[in-house]
Amino acid sequence: MKTFRLIGIAIIAILISVNFASCSSDDDEEEISASLEGTWYYDYGEGWELYKGNKDPWSTDPDPYNPNDRDASTKMEIKKVGENQYSISTYYYDNGAWQYSESETITLNGKSFKYDGENCTILTLTSKTLIYEVVEPNGKYYDKYTYIKM
Repeated sequence: MKTFRLIGIAIIAILISVNFASCSSDDDEEEISASLEGTWYYDYGEGWELYKGNKDPWSTDPDPYNPNDRDASTKMEIKKVGENQYSISTYYYDNGAWQYSESETITLNGKSFKYDGENCTILTLTSKTLIYEVVEPNGKYYDKYTYIKM
């Protein structure tokens, strides 16, 4: 009976170690499966900024289905222009219409890219949702943005 118990414990230990090893390597190497291309509407943002030693939180919750001048209503048009390269054109809503803001070309490296001089990481990318974060290297601020396709 002790032999079966030891064998059972050994099998469980092996399964647990294989499971942990499998998960950690899968997460590190996970590539983005959905396409970045398309028109993305700003849906939610949150973060914080370090101010006098304290984290000052912020959040915005515009309604992408009903853009208006008061909210932070913005959208991005993303087009693939090369291998792992994308053109991002941004627009803001003002005076009842979308107004062009700026364009930039990014290079996607796995889940990471540099946009507007900031280091960004994609947290979620599905056919309808894009969530990315901006982490300032010196720990002075953190931003997380959610965009949706409609």
